[in-house]
Amino acid sequence: MRGVTLVELMITLAVVAILGAIAYPMYSSYVQKSRRGDAWQALTTAQAQMEQCYAQYFAYNNAACAVTAASPSGYYQVQIASSTNASTYTLTATAVSSGVQASDTGCNSFSVGNSGSRSAQNAQGADTSNACWPH
Repeated sequence: MRGVTLVELMITLAVVAILGAIAYPMYSSYVQKSRRGDAWQALTTAQAQMEQCYAQYFAYNNAACAVTAASPSGYYQVQIASSTNASTYTLTATAVSSGVQASDTGCNSFSVGNSGSRSAQNAQGADTSNACWPH
C-alpha cells in the first residue's frame, strides 16, 4: 500500500488555494451584480408610488406623497430629488454606505425620472448607465 506523501499533499493544497484565489473575487463580483436588482425593485416601487400620488393629487410634490425609503433587502436607500416639482421627479437609489453593497463602486447609485429616463453613477460620480442598467 502506498500513502499520500507530504509533497503531494502540499501540491494539492497549493492548487486548491490558487483556484480559491481566482474564484472568490469572481463570486463576489457576481453577488454584487445580483444585488443591484434590489435597487431596481426599489425604484420601480417608488415610481409606482409617485405615479399613484400624481393620479390622486395631480402633482408629484404634494406633501401627502411619500415613497418607501429603503430597498426590500436594505442594500439601497431611495431618495426623491430636491428638484421635484408638480410635473417632474427624479428618484435615486444609493448603496447604503455601511452595507455590503457599498463596495460595488462601479454602480453605486441608480436614478429614474418621471419620463422613464434611467442613469447610473459609480462612486466617483461618473456616468456608468450602460454598464449598470440591464438592457
